[in-house]
Amino acid sequence: MPLDSSVFEATRSFNQRAAQSLLPLDGQDFEAARRGHLADLPTGGVLHADGKPAWDRAWFDFLQGACPPTVNPSLWRHAQLNAIGGLFEVTDGVWQVRACDYANMTIIRGQSGWIVVDPLIAEETAAAALALVNETLGERPVSAVLVTHPHADHFGGLGAVVPDRGGDGIDGGDNIPIYVPKDFMLYAATEAVLGGNHTSRRAIDQFGLALPFGPEGAVDGGIGKTVARGKRGFRQPTHEIDDRGQVETIDGVAFEFLMASGTEAPAEFTFFLPEHQVLCMAEVCTQTQHNLLTPRGAEVRDARLWSKVIDRALLRFGDRAETLINCHNWPVWGAEAVTQFLLEQRDIYKYIHDQSLRLANHGLSQDEVGAALVEPDFALTARHVRGFYGMLSFNARAVYQKYYGAFDGRPLSLRPLPPEAQARRYLQALGGAERVVTLARDAIEADDLDWAASLLNHVVFGTPTASGEQTASGEEARLLLAQVYRNLGYRAESGIERNIYLAGAQELEQGVTRLPAAGGRNNELAATLPLEDWLDAYAVRLNPERARGVDLSLVIEADGAVGTVQVARQTEFARAGEAAKAASPDAVLSVRASRDTLEALMNGHLSLEEAKAAGLSVTGDESLFIAWLDLHDQFDLWFNIATP
Repeated sequence: MPLDSSVFEATRSFNQRAAQSLLPLDGQDFEAARRGHLADLPTGGVLHADGKPAWDRAWFDFLQGACPPTVNPSLWRHAQLNAIGGLFEVTDGVWQVRACDYANMTIIRGQSGWIVVDPLIAEETAAAALALVNETLGERPVSAVLVTHPHADHFGGLGAVVPDRGGDGIDGGDNIPIYVPKDFMLYAATEAVLGGNHTSRRAIDQFGLALPFGPEGAVDGGIGKTVARGKRGFRQPTHEIDDRGQVETIDGVAFEFLMASGTEAPAEFTFFLPEHQVLCMAEVCTQTQHNLLTPRGAEVRDARLWSKVIDRALLRFGDRAETLINCHNWPVWGAEAVTQFLLEQRDIYKYIHDQSLRLANHGLSQDEVGAALVEPDFALTARHVRGFYGMLSFNARAVYQKYYGAFDGRPLSLRPLPPEAQARRYLQALGGAERVVTLARDAIEADDLDWAASLLNHVVFGTPTASGEQTASGEEARLLLAQVYRNLGYRAESGIERNIYLAGAQELEQGVTRLPAAGGRNNELAATLPLEDWLDAYAVRLNPERARGVDLSLVIEADGAVGTVQVARQTEFARAGEAAKAASPDAVLSVRASRDTLEALMNGHLSLEEAKAAGLSVTGDESLFIAWLDLHDQFDLWFNIATP
């Protein structure tokens, strides 16, 4: 649907005012982002095994032009900085490959080979980055790997830098240690699998994976361009770094570690290289304000702790660090600049924390805190604390949630009406769908887009017919709401805020865009889950209606591990290890198979006969096993978000 001229002209004016409000900038950040450039990324992109591009820097060639009216000029400038890619020398012995994926790969010269830090999200891009290093700096083996935290964009490429020793895609090469923060596996696998379907769906919108690249689509992801469309693999870590302030010598290089768990990730470390005077702040510091609650969904983060960790780094390393690198964006150069950067990064999270709680303690609710918090004055000049990724109002609401939960204390919020039920009542109260669309058009004319979106959303959710189709008013509202979302996205300074608005607009106009694989599930990572956690992930699918009155138990043996599952009281409970052995005499059914075969069967990718052909065996009443499988839902990744 063509853009409504009035709303688009208002967007053009909004972005013109945003450009005028930018303080004069001297281009030092562009110099910082280009400094040390040694080699460009490969021309023609990085291909997936199916021949399709997993990553291509040409996706963002459009950023070489002037800022169009469809992009906030502040975001456009930040997007240009993030598009500066290739192999860069940080200092003698330390390099980074940037803009070859969403994150950076850092390379450190060890005595016997390359020490790789955070091998990206996909094996294709990790292999391309390592090849660029070897071609430019000389061929060396990988001697060690560090993974700073358990987010997939920092470990999904492990399979490309660590050989597969065991043939199962999990065990690494004999002589390549993999260092991770304490509890890495708990969060890398368990959380990703238990909540994975919902998180994955929202991540598609957050990272703009279904959007076209260009001035009217995806331009940036705040802390990087976008995530690679490739194979995600895994290797088992061999060493854990804990909170003792460890000092380790890895392939002849000294690392001073500082734990940051509970900040940007529930398990995370930063480190200082004293011989190189380089401080790596992992993802605790980036060239933008980060998320205290990521829109894709995760545990809410501790802003106060976040600020304290940065201060500890400042106190411990600040007088020795000449350069600061992060696992996203570009470095900070010079001791004085490093100190100022750390102070400002520290203070943005402390400011958000304290001021959000100040407002809450005056009695403001979660949404009121988000609306009331204003940007601190220093954010005008310290561009690295601006919301190119994390959003100030969203982060303020996250602080509220951290301390008080989602409930705001008001009786009405104890049992809020679901969107469709609420929408039908709003339409009735306001005089019907046509009347509400008219009110929304008036709001659009007045450039009150947030209110227009609220009104139109009620029409979209309140007018589907019994068959799921929209009424005429509902269809009009759907297209109008898409325009409103699109223009809100065009005005956003945050790359991911823009992506979410534009993804919503696309869903309203075209339905949910189903992507092939969408990055794919990391089966190698799922295979590392303890059997009990793996069975708990399946228990999330138990449908209580189908399980009413069911009482059964079974023993499952997968890859040598033994577990028991009991279904009773419309609940499924698993045990493993010694606890499973104690419970197994009660089971009337026993199943043995490989984890891969069981997972394929449970996910509906294999029939029972095909699973048997792959080695599955059932001892006992086979019909009970089939009945147990049938108690569980299958999850569809492509559920609606912006539409009913």
